[in-house]
Amino acid sequence: EETKPGLSTLGPATRDPRPAIVTFVSDPDTYPISFDVPLGDGTRNRWLAAAGIVLLKLVLLLPHLVLLFLYSLVIQILVWVGYWGIAITGRMPDVIRRLEIIFLAWISRTTAWFLGTMDAYPTFGVVTDSPAQVTVERAPEPQNRVLAVLGILLLRTLAALPHLFVLFWLSLGTLAAAWVGYVIVVITGRMPIGLYEYLVVYQRWWARVWGWIAGLTDEYPPFTLQY
Repeated sequence: EETKPGLSTLGPATRDPRPAIVTFVSDPDTYPISFDVPLGDGTRNRWLAAAGIVLLKLVLLLPHLVLLFLYSLVIQILVWVGYWGIAITGRMPDVIRRLEIIFLAWISRTTAWFLGTMDAYPTFGVVTDSPAQVTVERAPEPQNRVLAVLGILLLRTLAALPHLFVLFWLSLGTLAAAWVGYVIVVITGRMPIGLYEYLVVYQRWWARVWGWIAGLTDEYPPFTLQY
């Protein structure tokens, strides 16, 4: 199913009478959740990079961080309600699915700006024209009720612990890598391609893991930093 940038198609999906199956070997190229931001010609704003070096970019993001924190409190409840929808009906309610995707897209473009993979200041709320885009394909129906029950019991996150462990340590290295990237951009005016690719796949991995935990897909996310 083709999706619009930043948001997935929210219309009714074709119902499959067969029960949904959890796939534990996922192909990164066909995984239903993805994140992308274009490199362009590689040039980046030196002043923004300098702001990143002294952590001023973090200060400039404070309005987003406050709103995303409040949104995250609401989204935790909505994710839990969404599990109930899947457990009872085999599908996540469209309004909850849409709000989850909006949250994922918003936090993804905010992170992309902070890490320096794009210079355009992130927009608030619903947007489809940001350089940083999250795409989410609608999960086949009926979705897996066992996974939904695990979510209701707050056990679904446990299954994602291997990902979360690796991503936690990668996050520490990513902050250091982004800071080095700021220095390089200040000196050369360009984002190194290798660094850009790493930052994009790092965010893509996070988006997939969060989307799986939130019930946007039943397909277990792949372990990969493949661009």
